[in-house]
Amino acid sequence: MEPVLTADLHLLCPDKERLVREVREETSVIGAMGWGEVGREKVTDVFVQYDHKGPVLTLTTSRGAVLRCSPEHQCFGRLNPLCRQHYLYLMERSSLGFRVGLSSDLNRDLFAMQNLKRDLFHQQEVIDRLWIVEATDSLIRASFLEKLCTFKYGLPNIPFSGRNLESDLPDELVLELFNRIDTPSRAHQLLMDWYMFEDCPHITLRLSGAQSGASNAVQFVIFGGGEKNRGKTHFTHLIRIDSAVELKRVEHQQFKRRMGSQGMWNLEVARDDLEEAQLFVKTLSALDDLEVVRKIQLTKKAPFYILPASHLKVGMSVPIMGGQGIEEDTVVSISVEDFQGPLYDFRLPGLSNYIVGQWVVMAWQGNPARMGGNPDEPRL
Repeated sequence: MEPVLTADLHLLCPDKERLVREVREETSVIGAMGWGEVGREKVTDVFVQYDHKGPVLTLTTSRGAVLRCSPEHQCFGRLNPLCRQHYLYLMERSSLGFRVGLSSDLNRDLFAMQNLKRDLFHQQEVIDRLWIVEATDSLIRASFLEKLCTFKYGLPNIPFSGRNLESDLPDELVLELFNRIDTPSRAHQLLMDWYMFEDCPHITLRLSGAQSGASNAVQFVIFGGGEKNRGKTHFTHLIRIDSAVELKRVEHQQFKRRMGSQGMWNLEVARDDLEEAQLFVKTLSALDDLEVVRKIQLTKKAPFYILPASHLKVGMSVPIMGGQGIEEDTVVSISVEDFQGPLYDFRLPGLSNYIVGQWVVMAWQGNPARMGGNPDEPRL
């Protein structure tokens, strides 16, 4: 466990804002309870690391909300398709390796990736994972970053498929190229240099010709239920599976099921308790080999994904405390500095989040990093 917040931040409490270093056990703090609403809960544990040495990120939104934390602190974010950015990304194809690339329209490029399914029926399964390394509104800056990653780390910047319109190599030479370059170790170093985590990709796409119509993901949305829990302290947690085939395990009988307009079975169940919901999701994913897509419903708009702070990029939408409850804002700047001094974190078992520097962030969960999982859908 590694505490993650700097001491100069202010934590939102019912009576006033308190400096992080002043918060004690039993202090009542404000947190999000779902769908734009906020609630209060008492801190049950305070964690302090007095001699931290390492990088600290400073993230600022368009409304001036500032968060200062270590790179692994769990935050909430979502790609904003309305914010035009050039994205430098690192991409892995399970059958080949890693490459870097540049995109000015992730929506379009993700759609093209998903359409590859028609060309992959002869393969058992291909998994694509994508990490957004940097986002910028400057094409020149984006091109520079792509060249930096290509030359510094020796990573290819060519398409994985020879059938891609931008490819000038046939499939057999693409395969030979990736076989002759140790792309995994180079990709690992790139992510380390950006303080990012390999097991928290922004996007995961599973492309397979097997089990046509069966779901390969379970959606787990904290506070995603439409009703509050029995104690009215927060909204319930939603667990959902969408599948073109009817699922008949004993565990599936707990779901409310209906046939959607697209011919898909929508299976949904809600749980009051977060730990109980997490255990149920873990059981489901193990039984049916499902990826777990973890989200949190903080506003009345689309839910956010759970991401380490270092995976938030300029242009992404994040939840902040606004005049009408929890609202969306956009990240406008990110900086990194070497830091030496105390870092803090807190446990709040019920809400599992708190508001610091106007940002809504995850409270300590027992695992300081990598709660993001491998979502099996585009994070848009």
